Amino acid sequence: MADDRLPLFKTSRVFGAFRWAFMPLGLLAVLALGVHAAADLVDDRLVWLLVGLDARLDALLGAHEETRAWVDRVGLHECTVVARWLALGWELAVDLALGVPLLGYAEKAAHELARGGAREVLRRLNQRPTPLRLLRPVMTLLFALGGAEAVARLVEGTVFVAVSRELLEAGTAALVARGLGAAAGVLVVWRFAWPAAVRALEHADQATEASVVRRGRVWTLGLWGTAVSFPLAVAAVLAVPLRSLFT
Repeated sequence: MADDRLPLFKTSRVFGAFRWAFMPLGLLAVLALGVHAAADLVDDRLVWLLVGLDARLDALLGAHEETRAWVDRVGLHECTVVARWLALGWELAVDLALGVPLLGYAEKAAHELARGGAREVLRRLNQRPTPLRLLRPVMTLLFALGGAEAVARLVEGTVFVAVSRELLEAGTAALVARGLGAAAGVLVVWRFAWPAAVRALEHADQATEASVVRRGRVWTLGLWGTAVSFPLAVAAVLAVPLRSLFT
């Protein structure tokens, strides 16, 4: 028995030696999935806004004979292209603001935080509740939950297609696929989404403590990243209801 299990143990130890690399990348990947889902929702809203703006400009230009030739120079296609580029730039900016700190994830620090360091971090948060400490962990968690939902949907769809053709009836296959998808989503939340939020809190605490302690400096620390990320975090809530992880 021990000899049979030895190769499995060796393989596990080999992969375990690289956890320092794939855990931060996993956190970043889950976050990026959630940001992408939110950006897709924002993309549609940007198209709607640009089309409305284009209609108003066309009405303004068409009211004067000198500028009437400029009417309809920009159509739905151009508005869609511009909206997609804006959404992509927004998505990458949020990935940069919230994702880069996740690359500093270390399991040793996470274990120390879980063993008692969290109380000290929360004490400092209560004493100096800066926007960086208050909002970054929450936004990171929201995006990571969106990533977990995307993984759950992918697993559900893949399993349903795989087993519904020959192995199971459609109704049974749907139940099995939904159960496995929900299990995958919960697993991603446990192993990636929650650690991502903890790492965001840890980074926000470290950045605040290391900053120059000035009234304006502390409250403006990381303000641009927070301002860029907050609207997309709201979109993430609208795009991915939490109940969708289990239904």
